[in-house]
Amino acid sequence: MEEMEDIDTDREFVRELTLHQGSVLAYIRSLMGGCSGAQDVLQQTNLKLWEKKADFVPGTNFKAWAFAVARFEVLSQRKRLKRGGWLIFNEEVAEKLAADLEEDQTDWDEALRALEGCVGKLRPQDKDLVKVRYSSSCGLDEYAGKLQRSSGTLKARLFKIRAVLRRCVEDSILSNNPDTLSRKEISL
Repeated sequence: MEEMEDIDTDREFVRELTLHQGSVLAYIRSLMGGCSGAQDVLQQTNLKLWEKKADFVPGTNFKAWAFAVARFEVLSQRKRLKRGGWLIFNEEVAEKLAADLEEDQTDWDEALRALEGCVGKLRPQDKDLVKVRYSSSCGLDEYAGKLQRSSGTLKARLFKIRAVLRRCVEDSILSNNPDTLSRKEISL
């Protein structure tokens, strides 16, 4: 009987972990200040959460707990990068950012949903560029070579895409319903 309870507990834990992966990854990316390796930190966070799953109390705020664990994993990554000679932004700024993000979890979820909707409206080539920049191990220079374009051109394109996405997300949040926005592609 105890074995069945363990299986149910594990299932619930995996469900919670899966449900909050996007938010935890976005939180990690925001704390890393543009450094690569967010996916690696997410994996480390997932491993640490699994190792500490017995510490989690079902019925409490899983996302807050996952954010706290992610924060420590980001700090560990920052220390590793610093030891490796990488330039890291001020520790106090990172701590303040982490505290602010943890306080605004519901706003964060709404913004993430809005961003997903806005990215979905981008033209296919712009979506591809965003994916390469933020989700791929392929560098921008390598991708520019594949497209036979300069990396400067792609950087300028990304700048415009980010501006459009920022406006779209703001409009979506202000309208308080991302589904009311037009489903047509957004153009730059």
